[in-house]
Amino acid sequence: MQLYTSKDACRRAGLSYRQLDYWVRRGIIRPTQAARGSGSARRWSPVEVVQLHVMSELRQAGVSLQKIRRAANWLRRALPKVKAPLAELSFVTDGKRIFYLSPNPGKLVDVLAGGQVVLTVPMGDKLGEVGSELPKDEPQESMSYDLPQRVEVGEDGYFVGYCPALRGCVAQGRTREEAQANLRSTIADYLSVLEEMAEEEAANRRLVAVPGR
Repeated sequence: MQLYTSKDACRRAGLSYRQLDYWVRRGIIRPTQAARGSGSARRWSPVEVVQLHVMSELRQAGVSLQKIRRAANWLRRALPKVKAPLAELSFVTDGKRIFYLSPNPGKLVDVLAGGQVVLTVPMGDKLGEVGSELPKDEPQESMSYDLPQRVEVGEDGYFVGYCPALRGCVAQGRTREEAQANLRSTIADYLSVLEEMAEEEAANRRLVAVPGR
């Protein structure tokens, strides 16, 4: 297995060496090969580089290191079969919470709330219902979002997809096509969460505005 130097790991993950060194010293992440005395250096596996990339994206989105550590610890306990959750799973964030995208379509899990399900949308059924309600002679317009998408080549079969316009919107896949498909799903769920949060905030404002409440 190919191992990367800390310099290469930082370049691929978009980190400074100071950030990486701080994370290691705090025990947030550990390299496959730790430095052992003078003249030795840390070495990182491809999966660990992907984890660093995801952590970097979460930090840029405003998620604190404490929350990232809490999320990683919960995922290891809740999903013991997943060896590297921050590399193998897909997440969205609003800067305060971290949502894990379950394999079940449309299901978001609030990792920091101990696995509370915050959104479950059976998209296939809903689209069928909407389609059946439309007039037969009225053309159906597909919903699309003109958002930039990037997929970077990874190692050992891993590809990392992200949306520059939506910080923290990251997905992985063993092939480029899988990463692209996962990213499209991640973007859709991300936007659904933002819409739900906006509706909730608007409802709270209306409630406060009601006299006598």
